[in-house]
Amino acid sequence: MRNLMSDDEWLFFEPFLHAQGPKSGRPPSNHRLTLDGNFWIARTGAPWRDLPNYFGKWSSVYRQFRRWTLLGVWDVLLDALNDAKAVPDTVQMIDSTIIRAHHQAAGARGLKEGLGRSKGGFTSKIHLRTNAEGLPIALEISEGQTSDYKGYAPLMEWGGPDAKVLLADKGYDANSIRDDMEKRGGYAMIPMRKNRKEITPVDDFVYGLRNQVERCFNKLKNARRVATRYDKTMLSFLGFVQVTSIRVWVKYFVNRT
Repeated sequence: MRNLMSDDEWLFFEPFLHAQGPKSGRPPSNHRLTLDGNFWIARTGAPWRDLPNYFGKWSSVYRQFRRWTLLGVWDVLLDALNDAKAVPDTVQMIDSTIIRAHHQAAGARGLKEGLGRSKGGFTSKIHLRTNAEGLPIALEISEGQTSDYKGYAPLMEWGGPDAKVLLADKGYDANSIRDDMEKRGGYAMIPMRKNRKEITPVDDFVYGLRNQVERCFNKLKNARRVATRYDKTMLSFLGFVQVTSIRVWVKYFVNRT
């Protein structure tokens, strides 16, 4: 079946997914096929019930996805990829993108699930921090109307490698961000708004690297389950964004070897 994991990709995932915790439940008969089913749903944007029988019973694949998500497996995988220090990470960048929410995403009563109203309508926003290769370090989901600079703190508090230079657009032009980066031992290279009394220029060559975070968003949105939000819960939607981010990482390594 098209777009299944290669053997090299599975070599990375296998040790993490076979480690069963005390509350991880009964393991599926084939972790690899189950994970491929997760990738298929993420890529196609199809409802879980439309999952081909090839991957197994849809409800079993869905429950395993939820189990891995609730256990924080995707967080562990992203941390492991970043901790490997295999790519340059002293220059980092942050940005956000609006995601249109399908009407099926509505209806989680009494819960704050990262859904709101923006110029694009019923939306969520993905906040993203990447390294110099455009590979994800941290992710955050918020309501669509959330301003960019409010996404800064959650992304930086996520952890990961320290940034010596942080690139961002004018939406992050705030003294608080510059001061925080200085406290972290880094420098925020952010173009200043025209109403600033004193304008600090940016290095055009270094700032040009910021297109890597935009390229990363393009790769993530190739997964239809990321490009449009169908999930009622923020955790499930974040899970799909993380799953897609991890595969971007793994394919990067596989293609370089």
